[in-house]
Amino acid sequence: MNDSLYLVIDQGGQSSRALVFDAQGTTALLLRRAVATRFIAGNRVEQVPADVVNSIRELLEDVADRLGPDLQRLQSAALVTQRSSLVCWHRQTGEPLSPVISWQDTRAAAYLADIKLDPATMADLTGLRPNAHYGASKLRWCLDHIPAVSEVMATDQLLCGPLASYLLSTITREHSVAVDPGNAQRTLLWNIHHGDWDETLLRQFAIPRRVLPPVCFSQSDFGDLDLGGKAVPLALMNGDQNAAFFGVGPLEPDRLYINVGTGAFIARPWPADDPAPTGLLKTLVYQSARQRLFVAEGTVNGAASALDSISAELGIEHYQSYLADWCDSEQNVPLFLNGVGGLGAPWWQSDFQSRFIGEGSAAGKLVAVLESVVFMLMVNLTRLREDRDPVVEIVVGGGLSMIDGFCQRLADLSGLIVLRSGETESTARGAAFLLAGQPGDWPSAFEQFKPQPDGAIKQRYTDWLKAMADATARSV
Repeated sequence: MNDSLYLVIDQGGQSSRALVFDAQGTTALLLRRAVATRFIAGNRVEQVPADVVNSIRELLEDVADRLGPDLQRLQSAALVTQRSSLVCWHRQTGEPLSPVISWQDTRAAAYLADIKLDPATMADLTGLRPNAHYGASKLRWCLDHIPAVSEVMATDQLLCGPLASYLLSTITREHSVAVDPGNAQRTLLWNIHHGDWDETLLRQFAIPRRVLPPVCFSQSDFGDLDLGGKAVPLALMNGDQNAAFFGVGPLEPDRLYINVGTGAFIARPWPADDPAPTGLLKTLVYQSARQRLFVAEGTVNGAASALDSISAELGIEHYQSYLADWCDSEQNVPLFLNGVGGLGAPWWQSDFQSRFIGEGSAAGKLVAVLESVVFMLMVNLTRLREDRDPVVEIVVGGGLSMIDGFCQRLADLSGLIVLRSGETESTARGAAFLLAGQPGDWPSAFEQFKPQPDGAIKQRYTDWLKAMADATARSV
């Protein structure tokens, strides 16, 4: 029997988590440390670098203590982070020179609008769209507005990159400097064709190549973690959503994959040589010496974050305890045009103003926010199905997928069976699956939601599509 164990460090906006999986894909240990995210005026969203690093160091100590003799079974580790978060730090001392600028941060939106990048060119070069959530404009902002960053750059000791790269340099014995393709892509500086930093884009943003970490495969030798004196190879680095798509095993071409947390993400396995559907992204989700796996991806910036924001505006506390029941009981549900965090795929309007259309109780309005996430996923889902082989089912994961009403609405509107994974930590399990060599025998338990006739939700979706088309001044 294979008694190997695998460690996944999953760093998120609210906490850092350390999970240990056995060779059968079962969670053997889950530990977490809270990490605060600060929301500041002017679309600024930050974390304190020392808080993030210390949370992970504490977790590594706790994992070693909790595993005890089983620590010797630990084969390797993975690091997964939010993809578009960025840090600047000192190459020699490791001192952070900027806050962790969150993926949710859009402080550089005006700069990005001013330089007028061509969306078609950017899609061809990077697989992405010009967007202030991505790292390039944030990095340019740091160079222009943080004196410590520009001063250290003048000494050739500046490093800048995704949060994953900064953490790698602080938690490995070797203080490794590297980045994986999944995190590199979200900087908007990485070329999707040759898999390295793009010289044209570096010139466009006036960012010297020397400040960026070298790009390695997702599965690489990233150095060693120290757990109780044992050297554990850090063998995988990836973005959180990239890993989450593998939460139930290998990607299947006739499935759609949805992960719903702070934001929501929908993906379909995609040929390496084909462009993504109009308005969607083409994402490299994993690369090794043998594989280069892509998905076409749609993003919804405001999912749980939208519910948090609107519930605070409405004065509703602990809405999580009631929302599932409200999905079943509320009869008067207005429409919500959801621009929380900026309007994502396929519209891409960072300054879109959220609004309710129609009247409803506070509970009904929160249901409308949840439905807006379903509706935006449906717009992306429709594009992922066009002119392609049939899709037979949708696999959903993430916190909001635990609400039955979310899954049932998705099934009713799409006409597809929705499979809800029993695994609540999709990102970590997906990383463990990749770390373990993509075993073919990892079981996955699903709860199934079959499409039902529901004229009310279909009518609200039709009305919502019209309202969105009017509000965005173009057809979806």
